Amino acid sequence: MPSRDDIKTFWALEIDPTAVGLEPAGAEDACFCTPAGAEVFARLGCDGVHFVLLSGDDRVYCVDPAMGEPGTYVLPVAEDFRQFLSYVLFCGDANPISQIWWMGEGRFRAFLKEEAERSWEGMGDLLERKKAALTAIAAAFHLEPADPWGPVKALQGAFDPSALTFSPEYYEVLGLEP
Repeated sequence: MPSRDDIKTFWALEIDPTAVGLEPAGAEDACFCTPAGAEVFARLGCDGVHFVLLSGDDRVYCVDPAMGEPGTYVLPVAEDFRQFLSYVLFCGDANPISQIWWMGEGRFRAFLKEEAERSWEGMGDLLERKKAALTAIAAAFHLEPADPWGPVKALQGAFDPSALTFSPEYYEVLGLEP
């Protein structure tokens, strides 16, 4: 499937993926609300947020155990990995994409602006690594930045979480019946 091949290409790039908010991840990063059989391929590095592919599906899903709730722990954030990367190019980082589900558009735009204006001592190195990573991603995948707001909201609005399958731990942690 194309997304899986593109993910392999991404991890083979000579970049610092953490500069755009993506850390390598695998099955060991799954948690109680990771769908059964999901392929964990990246994590944000905070609050257990990670990105997965589901069997037979090219869509990229975000799993958020910290802020989620039944029906929102797992939500699609892109039709495929290339679209996901075009959103990373737009946002400069994967973190804003993981948070679209709970934000209104004004809050999302303000969040992007706040992130762009943040500053701290030593930030120059991160910005150089970020710029290099974003440039390499755009070149390797022949992508342009794409605004995620409308497409992600539409994708999430049409998503039926009842199709997801979870481990017994999910139901136990939440006190739900399978």
